[in-house]
Amino acid sequence: MYQLIDEYEKSCMLVKKRIKFLTEQRNRLIKSDNRLLIDEIRLEQRIRLLYVEHAQMQEIISHLINYMRRVEQRAKT
Repeated sequence: MYQLIDEYEKSCMLVKKRIKFLTEQRNRLIKSDNRLLIDEIRLEQRIRLLYVEHAQMQEIISHLINYMRRVEQRAKT
């Protein structure tokens, strides 16, 4: 179970890096006044989806951690 939580945390970090990269790309395109390309590659939508995915992964991590705590508490009693 700890390995599963660890893998989710690694995935969260990768998603955050991807969000940062795409946000920087979007900002560069905005500065160069290339909003049409932003729409063509659906950059805004991709960034929003990554934020949703990140939030869902953090929620899963939270549930897994809470589950592990409950299991550990039961084992102690």
